[in-house]
Amino acid sequence: MKVEWIAAHDLDSGLRRRWRAVQSGAPVFRSPFFSVDFMRIVARHRSDLRLALLRDPDTPAEIAGFFPFHRRPGGRGVPLAGPIADYQGILGSTDGVDPARLLESCGLSHFDYDHALGTSPVFRQEAFRETASPLIDLGEGFDAWYGSRRRATSAIKTTERKMRKLEREIGPVRFDPDDRTPGAWDQLLAWKRAALADKGVGLTLDTPWVQGIARDIHEADGPEFSGRLSTLYAGDRLVAAHFGMRSADAWHWWFPAYDPEMSQYSPGLGLLLHCARQAAEDGMAELDLGRGSERYKREFASGARRLCEGSLERALAPMGAARRLRKTLHRVAENVLTEHQVDLKRRTFNRLLRAGRL
Repeated sequence: MKVEWIAAHDLDSGLRRRWRAVQSGAPVFRSPFFSVDFMRIVARHRSDLRLALLRDPDTPAEIAGFFPFHRRPGGRGVPLAGPIADYQGILGSTDGVDPARLLESCGLSHFDYDHALGTSPVFRQEAFRETASPLIDLGEGFDAWYGSRRRATSAIKTTERKMRKLEREIGPVRFDPDDRTPGAWDQLLAWKRAALADKGVGLTLDTPWVQGIARDIHEADGPEFSGRLSTLYAGDRLVAAHFGMRSADAWHWWFPAYDPEMSQYSPGLGLLLHCARQAAEDGMAELDLGRGSERYKREFASGARRLCEGSLERALAPMGAARRLRKTLHRVAENVLTEHQVDLKRRTFNRLLRAGRL
């Protein structure tokens, strides 16, 4: 595979058309994180974003894949949008991609990832951890998903019962799939800040470059890509909100929040149920819940997309050698430590190596 790179803002209309064609050519790329519109929004706020163009030597006139990355000091490569991206890696074919040559062509010594597609050989082979992104499969429509999950778990029945109780005790329940009122956005941020403050963690959406990206996504409203702030009201009271984004075929569950005073009604799950129905009505194939093992994801999900975490590295580079050592230690740790200890070790290494940070 031949590789050349360009600055993100140099992506012309012809390359944008090719990007869309590659994305639409495989369901595994239907996430809005693989959208060219998402990449262009990130490029407005991150001048370090680069795009590697992958060409098959047999058909060099046509781009076979796109590899977006942030090039940081010291040859450190970071996936598109770094810590806020729930999907990462190469859009398109990775057949014939040699990791060392890819890094060398891009001027990188290493590239860390934690949400790469598990179906991509180049990333799977260099991974030390496999995960998954649970999703609500709507390929056969809302009723098929709803009936299946309602039989498999009590979560939906319980959510519906609590929604009826919310309506009786607080007021009529109203769902807005695309709420553009400023107050709803401000309340979502306030709820998220308060919930994270209790854990001693700051809100990612308050980071200046993330704030700019979120604002532009919120304002985007096209048929192939748009931001969505969805809300649930009981009477005149806002009880839950979710900010995510959608492509033509997939809606991604990203930043949910709810009124903590209404927690006994599980308004967040009520909102999720409404979003699933809306996604199906809009003709989407899935509502992706994002990586995680939270109970509600296990109960609502009817499918999952494989992900992996690892690194591509040039072994002779100092930071490349550190990552090779990390993989070896991780494999040893999995055999002698508890799952919690292994995860703690993983997070510690991420901090020390600045893996995925921008």
